[in-house]
Amino acid sequence: MKTILHISSATTWRGAEQQIDYIINQQNSVYNQVLFAPVNSELSKKNKDKTITFKKRFGVDFLAAIQLKKLCNQNKIDLIHLHDSHAINTFIFASFFGLNIPGIIHRHVNFPIKNKWKYRFKKIQKIICVSKEVKKNFIPFIDAEKLEIVYPGIDIKKFENDKIPKIEKNKKEFTVGIVSAIEHEKNIEEFIEIANIISSKRNDISFVIIGDGSLKTIYEKKHSNIKFLGFQQNIPQQFSMFDVFLFTSKNEGFGQVLIESMAAKVPIITNNFAAANEIIEHEKTGYIYKDVDNAVDLIQQILTTYESRIMTTTNAFNFVQQFDITLMNKKIVNIYNSIFTNHQ
Repeated sequence: MKTILHISSATTWRGAEQQIDYIINQQNSVYNQVLFAPVNSELSKKNKDKTITFKKRFGVDFLAAIQLKKLCNQNKIDLIHLHDSHAINTFIFASFFGLNIPGIIHRHVNFPIKNKWKYRFKKIQKIICVSKEVKKNFIPFIDAEKLEIVYPGIDIKKFENDKIPKIEKNKKEFTVGIVSAIEHEKNIEEFIEIANIISSKRNDISFVIIGDGSLKTIYEKKHSNIKFLGFQQNIPQQFSMFDVFLFTSKNEGFGQVLIESMAAKVPIITNNFAAANEIIEHEKTGYIYKDVDNAVDLIQQILTTYESRIMTTTNAFNFVQQFDITLMNKKIVNIYNSIFTNHQ
């Protein structure tokens, strides 16, 4: 059995880390999956039996590169799956030190690509893009045959349980929520602005933010009308409290939390970030808002129109079946297979 080494330098738990966790823990895998991650990272703590840890350093991390080369020899690694920019750097430096193993890059984000040379490195065999929008960034300088779109997946079965209630027709009080890191790039300020406008007009709608981040304490002190629940493990159950999922982020590689909301049968209102249109068909599987006032109107419209809530959540639940984690894992295994076939 061949061995795949995944490298992730993230210390926190976000959408990309959930995807890595799904990949390395897939059932009946034809490959042995190993993780190289920072000491005390959330991903390494959750996968202790599969993880080799390193001490994360800022800048050029030659020590991690040397450690990578050594562990690849000791563990007979056949392919390296790179999940972030720091991981790519470590792989390239290890290659300069004599590491001779092919790699693939998994691009989870949609930030501008600054160091294009890293993605053209000769040992990189494939670049997995989590959306069409992410792929667009590579088209000007990467050969098309190297680019593969593999949408993120979720474990849909975890959302299909009795703890997630059906939409109530005559409900008197409502909750609008978001699951997100509380950082500037997630545009939580806009969620708060929308919450404040609605709260000034009516008192039957509460607002909840699930997630942690550097801005949580600041926002929590300033906005007592919003509940900040922090990081939560049981996300499928947390969705059960929402009547509307309001997603305000302006830049996502994909937007995994939207398909989670679909699986939980919670109506979605999302900002019009680049990849949103790959997930949401406006007024069919959810709603894409244009500005703050439009979001305010849509929330109030959805909460007062039972039929439209049922229609969009039903359409969304049917749509999200194509994002089951087993399908994502099959596509990634096929990519592994193609690389090994070409290197025989």
